[in-house]
Amino acid sequence: MKVFFRSLFVVSLALAAVAPTDAAAQTPAPGESAEVSYQFALAKLLAQEGEIEESLAAFEKAEKLAPDSPYVLVEYAQQLARSAQLARTPEVRTNALRRASEKVEKARRLAPDSPDVLRTAGSVYLDLAEQDPTALARAREAFEVVYRNQQADSQIMLVLGRLYLDQGEPDKAVEVFRELGRLIPQNRTVQAFLTEALLRAKKTEEAEKALADLLAIAPDSLEARMTLAEMQGQRGDHRAAADTLLGAPEGAGQDLRLRRQLAWSLYLAGDLEPSLQVVDPLLKADPTDRHLALLKGLVLAAEGRNGEAVRLLSQAREGQTEDRALAQSLARVLERDGQVDEAVRVLSEAAGRLEKAGKPEDAQAVRLDLAQLYADTKRGDQALATIEPLLQTGTPAVRAQALMLRVDTLVAARRFDEALGELDKAAPSTAIASKRAEVLSRAGREAEATAQLAKMAASDDPLQILSAVQVYQRLDKYEPSIPLLQKLIERHPDNLGANFLLGTAYERTGRHEQAVEQLRRVLAIEPDFHAALNYLGYIYAERGENLEEALALVRRAVSLEPDNGAYVDSLGWAYYRLGRFEQARGYLERAARLEPGDATLQEHLGDVYVALGQMEKAREVYRRALELDEDNAEQVRRKLDSLQDPDSSPRR
Repeated sequence: MKVFFRSLFVVSLALAAVAPTDAAAQTPAPGESAEVSYQFALAKLLAQEGEIEESLAAFEKAEKLAPDSPYVLVEYAQQLARSAQLARTPEVRTNALRRASEKVEKARRLAPDSPDVLRTAGSVYLDLAEQDPTALARAREAFEVVYRNQQADSQIMLVLGRLYLDQGEPDKAVEVFRELGRLIPQNRTVQAFLTEALLRAKKTEEAEKALADLLAIAPDSLEARMTLAEMQGQRGDHRAAADTLLGAPEGAGQDLRLRRQLAWSLYLAGDLEPSLQVVDPLLKADPTDRHLALLKGLVLAAEGRNGEAVRLLSQAREGQTEDRALAQSLARVLERDGQVDEAVRVLSEAAGRLEKAGKPEDAQAVRLDLAQLYADTKRGDQALATIEPLLQTGTPAVRAQALMLRVDTLVAARRFDEALGELDKAAPSTAIASKRAEVLSRAGREAEATAQLAKMAASDDPLQILSAVQVYQRLDKYEPSIPLLQKLIERHPDNLGANFLLGTAYERTGRHEQAVEQLRRVLAIEPDFHAALNYLGYIYAERGENLEEALALVRRAVSLEPDNGAYVDSLGWAYYRLGRFEQARGYLERAARLEPGDATLQEHLGDVYVALGQMEKAREVYRRALELDEDNAEQVRRKLDSLQDPDSSPRR
C-alpha cells in the first residue's frame, strides 16, 4: 500500500513557538523584582523583533535574577530553540538545543505538572532528537503527560499521534487521531493522519471508510482517491474502484497517474470500451510506454481482437522477456489467433530465459503451459516429451500437474494401459484415485471404475466424495452424482463447490426448477461466483424466461471474467433471446474470437446472422460449426439446409 500523505505528515515545529497558556508561566511569581519583569519583557520584545543574541542575553539576565522561575526558564528555552533553527552550523544548532534542554529540565523540576513546561520540553526534545536519538523518548513522555492530563490539546495530540506512527505503534496512533477527530471534526489533516494510522494498523475496512470521509471533506485529494481505489481493487471490487476514480473533480481527474489507474480499473471491472477510451490517448501521447501497451493489449485480447492484441503484447514484452505472466498471456492470444508455432516459440524462449535468470519455478510453470499447448493442439508426442523432465525436476505442485497432463495425453491417444501404469507408480492420494477411476471408465473397464468410485463415495472425507462427483460429471454421468452431492450438502450446507455441482447436475438431468433453486443458493452463499452467474443466466436465456434477469446475471459474470468466451457467448445469447440482435451480434462475434474452436458459439453466431438477414455469413459459421463438432451436427445441418428456403430460419 503506497504511503500518500507525506506532505501532511510534516509536523509543524511552530509548536515550540506557541505562546504559553499556563498562567503560572506567563506572569512573574509574587515577590519577584521589577528588574526580572523588565528583563523578561525586554527579552520577549527583542525576540519578536528578530534580535536573537540580544534576546538571549536578556533571558540570561532574567534567569540570574530569578533562577527558580519556571516561566523564565520556559521562555528562555523556547528562544534557544528558535535560535537553533537559524543556526548556520550543526555544532551551533546542537549546542543551542542542549542548552534549551537544560532549561526545560530545570523548569520541569520546578513545575512538573505545568502543561506549558511539558509542551516546550517535548518540542525541544523533538528538535534535539536529530542529534540525540535518546531525546525522542523524552519528547514522547512529555507529550503523553500533557495528553493524559489535558486531552483537548489538539497540537500535542497531532504530534503525539505522529510519534506513535513513526515508532511503529499505529494502534495507539489510531486512538489519538480518533479522539482528535472528535475534537476537530471535518478536518482534512486529522482525517489524513487517521487514515494513515488505520492503514498501518491493517484495519482496512475502517481505513476505507476514513478515506471516503476524507474525500467528502477534500474531494480534490488525489492521493486519497487513488489509494481508496487501490484498496477497493485489492478486495476485488474493481467496479467501486473505477467509480471512485471517475468521481474525481475535473482538474484532479485529468492527472496522468489517475487516468492510468482508471484505465486498469475499468478493464478489471470488465468495462472494455471505456477502458480503451481512457488508455488510447495516454498511449498516443507516449507510444513507447510498455505498461500502457500491455493494458491495451489485454483489453483487445478480452475483446477477441487477437491480431491487434498480439502486436501490443509483443511490444509490451520488449525488454521483458523474463516476465512469465506476459509470456503466458501472449502465447494464449497467439494460440487463439491460430499462430500456434509462434506461441510455442514464445513459451520455449521464455522458459529458457527464466532458467538462465535463476527462476526455475517460473520456468517450470511456463514449460507446463507449453506441454498443455501441445496437448490442446493434438501434438501428443511433443506434449509427453515436454512433460518428462518436469516429472523429474519440478516442484511437488508442478510434478502433480505434469502427471495429470501426461495421463490425459496418454488417454487422448487411447494408450490406457500406459496411463494406468503412470498412476500406479504415483504415491496414493485422492487425486490419483479419482483420476484412475476416470481412466478405467474411459478404457471401458466400467466395473473397476464403478468400484473405485463407490469406495470414494462411501468415505467420510468430503474431498473424496467431491472428487468422485467430479469424475462422474467429467464422464457425463450426472445422475449418480446427485445423491452424493445431496449427502455432502446435508453435512456441509455452505460447501460452494458441492452446491454448484449439484445445480449443474440438476440442469443436465432435466430438473430445471431444482437447478435454478440450487444455483440461487450458490449465489446466496457467494454473490460473485461467476460460474453460477453465467450458468443461471444461460438457463434462463435458453428457456426464454426472466430474460432481463438473465442479462444482468451474465453481464456480471462477464465483468468478472471479461475474456471468458463462454460467458461472453451467454451474454450475446441473452441479447439474442431479447430480440436485440445488433448487440447480440457484437458479443457473439467477440465470443467466437475468444473461443474459435467452440461449435456451439459458432452456431449461436449463425443464428444471429440469420436474424439480421446476413445469410452468407450464417452459412459460413454453420459450416465451421459442423467442422468443429459432431455433437450438434444434426441440428446445425438442419439450420444450414433451411437457408436454402428463404422462408425458413432457425428457431429462436
